[in-house]
Amino acid sequence: MWLLEEIGVKYELKTYKRTKAGLAPPELKEVHPLGKSPVLTVELPGSSTPIVLAESAAITEYLCDYFGQWLVPQRYGDGKEGQIGGENESWLRFRMFMHYAEGSLMPFMLLGIIIQSTLT
Repeated sequence: MWLLEEIGVKYELKTYKRTKAGLAPPELKEVHPLGKSPVLTVELPGSSTPIVLAESAAITEYLCDYFGQWLVPQRYGDGKEGQIGGENESWLRFRMFMHYAEGSLMPFMLLGIIIQSTLT
């Protein structure tokens, strides 16, 4: 939500309460078959099927690519477009931090969920 506000994109927030067992409710599975959250759906003009994105970093990258280009450092150095190893250090750092939080915090969050479910 913070990023949507930052880049000025209009949005509608829908919340889904997980079951007591921590599982996705049926309504969320209608949006994403695995019940992933957060999920971003993008409704396209002239299409009845929206784009559905899950995973925070993928959602953030999509929003930045289309609506917040000024937030992303230039990817390639001059004359190195599309070349492996031609990426700028600032872009590589940006990409790493985009995925760092999920990769670093997820094991602890998963452990917490497992412990909580065994105690209830």
